[in-house]
Amino acid sequence: MLSIFFLGSGESRGWRRWIGVAFWLAVLVALVLYGLIGTRLFYLSTLGTVFMYIVLTQAWNILGGYGGYLNFGMATFFGTGAYASAILFHYFGLSPFLTAPLAGVAAAIAGLLIGIPTLRLRGAYFALVTMIITFAVQILVLNLPWTQGALGIYMQPTGLTPLGVERLFYFLFLGLAALVTALVYAIERSNMGWALVAIREDEDAAEIVGVKTIEVKWIANAIACFIAGVVGGLYAQRIMYLEPFGTFSFDISLNTVLMAVIGGAGAWQGPLIGAPVVLLVADTLRVTFTSEVNRAIFSIVVIVIALFVPGGVMGLIHRWRRKKRVEVNAAPEKN
Repeated sequence: MLSIFFLGSGESRGWRRWIGVAFWLAVLVALVLYGLIGTRLFYLSTLGTVFMYIVLTQAWNILGGYGGYLNFGMATFFGTGAYASAILFHYFGLSPFLTAPLAGVAAAIAGLLIGIPTLRLRGAYFALVTMIITFAVQILVLNLPWTQGALGIYMQPTGLTPLGVERLFYFLFLGLAALVTALVYAIERSNMGWALVAIREDEDAAEIVGVKTIEVKWIANAIACFIAGVVGGLYAQRIMYLEPFGTFSFDISLNTVLMAVIGGAGAWQGPLIGAPVVLLVADTLRVTFTSEVNRAIFSIVVIVIALFVPGGVMGLIHRWRRKKRVEVNAAPEKN
């Protein structure tokens, strides 16, 4: 019965699909109600962070999950969006709530400029370059005068109470998570989604059959960077202070990849599962162990998943469903 709550890529039909939709809508309604009546700042803040990472992981999933390009540079575009909003506020007095779309555009432009050369690379070469670019941008922002360097940029408080602030960003990130998940769901079932899957399975063969692989990758990357930039712009107002090392932290990129891999890369449900699991486990480990031990444990978890549970939680669910389907189809033959 659990399988009816997870919609597969063209696999679920009829009543199962509608029950799955009803399940996710019920979860969304429950989260909205909790945001309205909840008063615990810790829970609202934690869930807001979960929603933020769901958006980032869904954005990563477009090219990283469906296209198979392991990107360790999401922090680059997240940070670009954050600094774009912060700079517009610092020099022009514009609120990040208004400039978040512009932050997304700035991140998308950065994604195109970086993606045009790097998306011609494949495999480990692409992953390594995206990682290096994050550190390079971090150093660049640290040394540019108009980014305030190591001093950072302070944002203006919203004027709301602490509870009001947490509720505001709770609903902003929840709304973004719902919208971006719907977008990824649509992409998965579009020609672009099939093109990305073809690239992931065999890029050379995809080119032979007429898929414009380079253009598809550029577009997918630009969409992902725009989303990351919007999130970064809102994050700037949420945290109210930006500095290069925290804003362009490699942990942001690593967490995003972990969430996608554990939940299931290449499935729209993957980030919905991976983000809360990784963040809740990370909080538990952070209290119990040092940060180094925390990362070591996560590394072991990723290795175990890669070896024994390819496709993450969603991959496990899909294989279980296929097995049940085969058993059901084989049953009449035995009779």
